[in-house]
Amino acid sequence: MTMLFCSVGLRAQQSANALDPCGAMPKSDAAAKHFLTFAAFDKELRDALEHQDAVALSFLVQFPLRVNDNGGTISIDDASALKTHFQEVFTPAVRKEILADHDEPGGCGIEGVGYGRGVLWVQASDRGYAIYVVNRDSVAPYASGNTAKINYVCQTQTHRIAIDTLADGTLRYRSWNKPRPVTGEPDLDLKPGTQSFEGTNVCAFPVYTFKSGKTEITIDGGLGCGPDSGPDASPKDATGHLRITIADKTVTDVWCY
Repeated sequence: MTMLFCSVGLRAQQSANALDPCGAMPKSDAAAKHFLTFAAFDKELRDALEHQDAVALSFLVQFPLRVNDNGGTISIDDASALKTHFQEVFTPAVRKEILADHDEPGGCGIEGVGYGRGVLWVQASDRGYAIYVVNRDSVAPYASGNTAKINYVCQTQTHRIAIDTLADGTLRYRSWNKPRPVTGEPDLDLKPGTQSFEGTNVCAFPVYTFKSGKTEITIDGGLGCGPDSGPDASPKDATGHLRITIADKTVTDVWCY
């Protein structure tokens, strides 16, 4: 899939592109009169973020709102949840990224209209524009302080695997052979590891890599935007993928659930 990215601006000029880059405005004058243009949406968004107004933001969001980071995806299902989790969704780093972006609005791509480095994605309907994705890790870390963080958990037929980030920033891999309990010591404990990303924008997912001698463990912490059917489709309920190689020979190639 071809991914398009566009940056949006603080002071949108009153052009057709600024008013309605996705061409969603109703054709009838009566319906268009009540259409929230992109220029109006952009102004309200910036005002709401500047004043940290969760009520105003709730009118600019398409629920359920997807919130992505390298630990996975959560869903904000309604305005009440958005108000409760406002600081977790629209973090200081997210707000700063949007409010500091002074570029002119671009066109409307496959994913809609993107802000900054892809921190927000906006879709259009005949009712106007609305945020449908927040990518917290597109900007500086959203968490403050040195705290441990769970990045990803993977369950295969034979193992239970946890990837987390320790307080000092070290990426760690632990696995337990089934049916051993995860409350006990892991059968394998590796650190440090590295993290990269595959895919782009809303289709991006983290890839974790750990090495020990000639052994390399690679875990896809997501599925991206792969096909829903066909030979390249992931199995139902899969959340990622695990590959283990020894001396460049694959010894394990399984899905995570």
